[in-house]
Amino acid sequence: MLTALSIKNYALIEDLSVDFSDGFTVISGETGSGKSILIESIELLTGTRADMSYIRSGCSVCAITASFEYKNPKITDFLNNFSIFSDNNTILIRRIIEKSGKSKAFINDSQVSISVLAGLGELLIDFHGQDKKHSLLNLDSQLEILDNEILDIKPLLATSAVLHKKVKNLQTKIEAMNLSDSDRERRIDLYSFQVKEIEDANLELDEDERLETELPKLKNAEKITALAQEVVEILYSSENAALDGILKAKKNIEVINSYGADGSEAMSLIELSYYHAEEARREVENILSKTHSDPEKLDAALERTELIKKLKKKYGNTIESIIEYKNKISNELNSLCNYKDDSEKIKEELELETKCLIEICETINKKRQKAAQVFAKTIQKELFDLDIKNAIFEVKFSRKLPSSNGYDLIEFMFCANKGEKILPLKNTASGGELSRVLLAIELSSKVKRDQTTIFDEIDAGTGGKASEKIGEKLSKLSRKKQVFSITHLAQVAAFARMHVKIYKEIVNSRTYTKAKALSEIEHIEEIARMISGEKITKTALDHAKNLVVAYLQ
Repeated sequence: MLTALSIKNYALIEDLSVDFSDGFTVISGETGSGKSILIESIELLTGTRADMSYIRSGCSVCAITASFEYKNPKITDFLNNFSIFSDNNTILIRRIIEKSGKSKAFINDSQVSISVLAGLGELLIDFHGQDKKHSLLNLDSQLEILDNEILDIKPLLATSAVLHKKVKNLQTKIEAMNLSDSDRERRIDLYSFQVKEIEDANLELDEDERLETELPKLKNAEKITALAQEVVEILYSSENAALDGILKAKKNIEVINSYGADGSEAMSLIELSYYHAEEARREVENILSKTHSDPEKLDAALERTELIKKLKKKYGNTIESIIEYKNKISNELNSLCNYKDDSEKIKEELELETKCLIEICETINKKRQKAAQVFAKTIQKELFDLDIKNAIFEVKFSRKLPSSNGYDLIEFMFCANKGEKILPLKNTASGGELSRVLLAIELSSKVKRDQTTIFDEIDAGTGGKASEKIGEKLSKLSRKKQVFSITHLAQVAAFARMHVKIYKEIVNSRTYTKAKALSEIEHIEEIARMISGEKITKTALDHAKNLVVAYLQ
């Protein structure tokens, strides 16, 4: 959920900040007021290309910042994958664009590449509008939506994944058997050498990290000893040792007390300083007792470090990945060495497992076909409500090789008008029409997406009852997720939980785009303006009140 947005020096915006709530938010304003600028700035936070010309005239840099709250475990995994710390499931994204052409991106104060920002952006926000990239047009997303319509599909997919892995492993073994004798012997020699090299290294998990910690101490043992001894002398054993000086100061304060002055606070601080200095001496002597110059141990550690570096270059970036590689080629080596004995047995096993995989894929296909018919009817009903009355929506099935998720390739197909050819959704609908189809899909889908969805003028080309239905369905969708919609229609705006107005101001001959979160009264006044124009009539105001009351009941 997008909780706050701050924009500085972007296009006509000098300094704009808005806090957002959950539920349904509408963004309205006159044509040219800067609504698209607001959306474009949010898109920049999701990794879109920066255009230097959009930096405000007279400024050298623009900055866009947004905070998000999330529940999606995929976002947690994404952040962990890039070692980005997140406190209380919150994210702060910053995008800085300089006139020089440089663009920087930060996630929770960690600088990241634009591609990383784009990856996170796909998980946080989905844009529905003209020329936007929609996650629901992705074929993997469409398959996920369909599968979520099937209650008992997860065990079937789990079985399919297990069988597919078995088939792949058996196919690998068969491929090894089909090698020529010379190729087989070359692989046996190579894998034998690699396995022996890794096994001889006798690697331990986290050994590289331990060496990284230990090496500086071994390299600098003499310096550590000399400095520690000097500290002990300063504190304790030199002619003017600090501890002796503190004791002398303590005696002087005792005499001061005897003369009637109150030196109790000074005495307390002196005693505390003596205690801390004495503790520091003991700690340093402890360091001394543990620090020894050991050239042989140092050489061994350096040699071990170089060996691990060499193995990492050859077999993996971590000790864990090196060991995983060793285990993998050990299995392949075993297959290569025993291919004659295993040949017939493996072929029989492959035939049996392939048959089981195809059977489970057929079961999955039947369930998907049945679910697709019901789902398509649900979508068509939603589209009829959204004023696309002649819509045809289907789920097209084609086939791929049996895999971990079955053998189905599915794609959503759409036609808006009678007599026209039904085509893939991504190639047919556009603009507000596409947004309404995507809204229908989102409303019908059981998939829970922890994403903020932004509809850019979904109501374009509609009015009356159709726009009222759009507002109603956007409000309904907002019970599942945060929804934003740019709109010019009062019937849509009346359903909003939060209303942000975009407007322009001219100050000292310069134009500024501003944003304001409207109060309840201002919300009604803005709806009245949308009905009657700049001059708000009493009739329009009454109509606006009636709309809000009626729609929010």
